[in-house]
Amino acid sequence: MWDTDVRAGLYGIQAALKAPLANGARVLIVSSGAAIAGNSLSGGYAGAKRMLWLMAHYANDVATERRLGIHFEVLVPLQIVGETAIGHQGASAGARRRGLSIEAFLAERYGAPLSSRQYGEEVATLLTDPRYATGVAYGFKADTGITALDR
Repeated sequence: MWDTDVRAGLYGIQAALKAPLANGARVLIVSSGAAIAGNSLSGGYAGAKRMLWLMAHYANDVATERRLGIHFEVLVPLQIVGETAIGHQGASAGARRRGLSIEAFLAERYGAPLSSRQYGEEVATLLTDPRYATGVAYGFKADTGITALDR
């Protein structure tokens, strides 16, 4: 996870800091709710996803120092999106561990399911609503929508 998530995040951040982005541009980094509340199945994954959040803070410091006019933000789905391949894999592991069906596990753990469509709509809202233009991390959950996690 560290080689994939952290290295890819670092390279993406470095590229954004070097690219000629327009003043006011926002760079989105996708993390995971495991960065906040991982479990014993998600140790390295949770750490890697939390590191992306920390790197966004550092990237914002660098962007400010260089007067680049860009802002880095972290997207944090606060529940598994079960209809995606990686979401299904994680939900399946959690369900097996608890002796539940995938659907029962997701409902018990998160309540209403977060669809990829809803997630996309929340990202669009984040990008178009000025209330979300300056924070660093935003969570997404089906029943609560967008939550500012770190300003």
